[in-house]
Amino acid sequence: MTATDVALVGRFQGEGLAAMAVGQAAYGMTLSLGIGLLGAVGPLVSQAHGAKNQKAVAHTVAVGVFVAILCGAVFCPLLYNVDSLFRWLEYPPEMIHLASGYARAITLGLPFAFLFLVQKNYLDAVSRPQWPMVIAFSGVLVNAVVDYLLIFGLWGFPALGVVGTGFATATVNFFMALALLPICWKPDFTRALRETRKKEWKEFFEVGAPIAGSIGMEVGLFAVGALMMGKLGTAEAAAHQIVLVCSATAFMVPLGISFAGSARVGQAVGRRDFQAVRPAGVAAMFTGCGFMVLTAILFTLFPSHLIGIFWDPAATNALEIQGLAIELLILAGIFQISDGLQVTANGSLRGIKDVKIPLLIGGVSYWVVGLGSAVYFTFYTHLRHEGLWLGFVLGLTTAGLALATRFILLSTRVRHDPALQKKVSVRAVS
Repeated sequence: MTATDVALVGRFQGEGLAAMAVGQAAYGMTLSLGIGLLGAVGPLVSQAHGAKNQKAVAHTVAVGVFVAILCGAVFCPLLYNVDSLFRWLEYPPEMIHLASGYARAITLGLPFAFLFLVQKNYLDAVSRPQWPMVIAFSGVLVNAVVDYLLIFGLWGFPALGVVGTGFATATVNFFMALALLPICWKPDFTRALRETRKKEWKEFFEVGAPIAGSIGMEVGLFAVGALMMGKLGTAEAAAHQIVLVCSATAFMVPLGISFAGSARVGQAVGRRDFQAVRPAGVAAMFTGCGFMVLTAILFTLFPSHLIGIFWDPAATNALEIQGLAIELLILAGIFQISDGLQVTANGSLRGIKDVKIPLLIGGVSYWVVGLGSAVYFTFYTHLRHEGLWLGFVLGLTTAGLALATRFILLSTRVRHDPALQKKVSVRAVS
């Protein structure tokens, strides 16, 4: 959906692309924190499902619904008032106007995005990912149609430009959440909404809060990167947004594989088949990295073709933005493999409920190694925009190697260590 937004805005209203990059950075940060908290649904449900404990499944989903409502109540006001942050960063007035309008429009759909995530995570965890995929692909089509109507003001709709893409995303989030509800919801879940207990909330946040912190730090690295590009100039910000959406679109595949890895590892733990834990996680890591090798080759060999999808070659500053984007896309190709490794390794670790040490690894990798080197290379060397992505490469590579190593060590120990087996299992299952 983001790729559709960028393609339409980039080719037909290029001056708004930098503002969209800044607005999406703010939206991505709030969304990622909710994604992290609600990520607890996956490992908790997968382990309960593996143990055939349907009551624990229902109660986890019920707590997830309440947490989704809580996330909406907390994050919507923050996103709606993000213009204060943009003014503090001293962005140009026109960029502040467009980026704030985009963020406020997309706020309307944020609670529904969280509700969709609860349902999607549940279906993934019980090995029924087909329906979320169908609904999501339908959402892409709905998004493209609503984008076109609201950007250009067709069929009596107002011409809202960049702000229209925010309304389109909000509309799609509403559509996907409601479309999945009759497929996902069970009477057990309704009863569980009235029966959730303190210990289930406690366990949910024990798992979800570190996941939120880990995802928030990773997404925060890219959000801060977008804000840094905004300080370099509109051309750099537009090129960064084009390259980021290429990378993010490719990233969706290993991200999906990480959900599969988490579900398979969690189900193995739930049925106490600890010999199956390491093969499930390693399979996810190899598959995710293998796909990213292919995208790295694509980015390196055909950068101008990919960029041409998102930018009108006849635009006034097209050559400048295209040149900047090609330089960045080649760097993005390098870090694709590390990105695939870190997300699949992290997903596999969540399946064994290992979330606190990965949070520490993420903090050091993303914010010390990644952001620290990005700030230095961007503002204190001649590298500028390339320096930012070089920092991304260093941060993601550090995280990928550390997380993969931790999973190999833990999954080897869990085969023979009863104390560790008890620790990685969900208490609500027993």
